[in-house]
Amino acid sequence: MDALPVELLRLIYSYCDHESIPNLRATSTTLAEVGYEYLLSPHFTSLNWRNDIDRLHCIALHERLRGSIKSINIFLGDLSQGDAWTTSWAQHFVVPPVERAELMAQAKAEFDKISSGRKQVGPLHLRADDLREACSALPNLRDLEVSFARYPSTLNNTCIQQTFFYPNCRKMDRQEAYQNLDAIMLALHGIKLSSFKVDRLPLEVFRMPNHRSQWFAHAQSFHSLSSLNLTLDPSGLQGPTSAFRAVNGLGRILQLATNIKHLKLAFHPYSSEHSKFALSFRELFFGFTYTQLTDLMLEGISCDEEDLKEFLGRHGATLTRLRLGGRGLAKPFEASHGGIHLYEGTFRSLFTGLRKRLPNLERMHLEGIFDCEHQDLPTHESYNFYPLNDENWEEVPKPGWVRSSRNTISCLPFEQYVLYGGVYPGKNALVQQDG
Repeated sequence: MDALPVELLRLIYSYCDHESIPNLRATSTTLAEVGYEYLLSPHFTSLNWRNDIDRLHCIALHERLRGSIKSINIFLGDLSQGDAWTTSWAQHFVVPPVERAELMAQAKAEFDKISSGRKQVGPLHLRADDLREACSALPNLRDLEVSFARYPSTLNNTCIQQTFFYPNCRKMDRQEAYQNLDAIMLALHGIKLSSFKVDRLPLEVFRMPNHRSQWFAHAQSFHSLSSLNLTLDPSGLQGPTSAFRAVNGLGRILQLATNIKHLKLAFHPYSSEHSKFALSFRELFFGFTYTQLTDLMLEGISCDEEDLKEFLGRHGATLTRLRLGGRGLAKPFEASHGGIHLYEGTFRSLFTGLRKRLPNLERMHLEGIFDCEHQDLPTHESYNFYPLNDENWEEVPKPGWVRSSRNTISCLPFEQYVLYGGVYPGKNALVQQDG
């Protein structure tokens, strides 16, 4: 095998799983040399109860291995032990008692192991310098994701993994989260990222001078982004002044990402899971336009129809796919409720306007609760859309929670209306789909 061309040896390695690669490298000097670049997965996972930052730092300082890492996923999520235990017990209520007790004991042991590891490792921000040095030494780092709201799929405890689907089970030390996010932003200074994602970002971080300035100083790397995915948690804001300043700071950060093609802005208020965040696009963007934006997703907002329509219309030259609404903070058995609320205007006027303003639109998807003010008026509209596809626009099966008693409907008639015209489906969409 040593006599084979290097290209063929690399082809062989490309079909090997990670467990087989060290064994193959051990067979000869030539295979060991060629196999260096296949030793590590290009996707690095950092868990907050392991010394993964040390491992990342060692990789980054290794001349032969540093080029392997292309993406980093930093898991910072934590669980409320009491809520997680109660929820997990309820999930397995119908399981035979002996089996349930065993499952719960395994979950408790895993939870205690994670908690102990987290105390030993300490918070991420204490390793800010090592994280910064590591990221700056990774020449091919392009994608970074920060996760507070899910459990890594690589770990096999089903009970713990399932409890992360319940928002009430997730715990966040907000002060520690601010500092950890500051450390991550410091580490990204000067890095030419392609994508950046945070699945629970405390919105108030953008109104606090010390944290706000940290983001402003180091988010210059956002210039290179093609994808920006932010899920904001506004539950730490107190009063309209606090919200205005936070939105203003968020807007300044968003406007640094001048080259993005894919943008997601979602608002998940953990203090009130069914509410929506009042957002003014005028205050957020001040007329700013993304000149290359093709995919846009907005979720969990309450806004003015004309304001939303004007913002979307500014991107009519490039926008090809639009998602409004989403799963929100719905529990697994609940209907989606991360939709859109209009405190002024109607959906009929909105969708009719989008037909004219978005000439290049190819797909539109609606999910969650869509409603507007003035319920006593005949123009009032209220819908509850179930998902037809995921955020990658791949079809998904109809969820098990879809039932006629919940008045959940497909968004397909509304998508067809916006794309092709015809008769506005309106309230008849529910009657037609029930029939």
